[in-house]
Amino acid sequence: MSPRSPRSARFTRALLGVARLPRDDWALLARALVLLPPVSVGLRLVGLRRALALVEALSPARRRCAEDYPRGAPRTAWLVEVAARCWRPRPTCLAKALVVLSLLKRRGLPAQLVVGVTKARGPLEGHAWVELGGAVVGADPGPASYAVLVRMPSWLPTSATIAPRERAP
Repeated sequence: MSPRSPRSARFTRALLGVARLPRDDWALLARALVLLPPVSVGLRLVGLRRALALVEALSPARRRCAEDYPRGAPRTAWLVEVAARCWRPRPTCLAKALVVLSLLKRRGLPAQLVVGVTKARGPLEGHAWVELGGAVVGADPGPASYAVLVRMPSWLPTSATIAPRERAP
């Protein structure tokens, strides 16, 4: 491949874009790079239920920051997609959705995992994505053509995210 090929130019632009990321985005990208392999392997070895438990264990919730919602959610999904391009074999949509779910849960956001199916292009196809407040997180155009099969709501908030109740005197 020549150094001036279109593929090489795209890669160079992508590297320059990543080099300009703010420090918070670098931290999210690093977390995504670390989480994608164990989640992908976990899905293959132990199945979805145990992979969800792994994601829950790896992502303790913290208090929600007003600036994280909802602007940071699409950015998080984009960074996970960037991280997924670094791994071979490429992680599945379910693995990427679980990592996005984990990262959003760490921010204390009430995201949910959604799995859908379609038969529009012939054989039955499945797809997984994350929704936040009823909207798809990220720029994935696919979910609109899928019939929702399963909606897994976010886990119950921990005591750190629940405001204490006032007791009546």
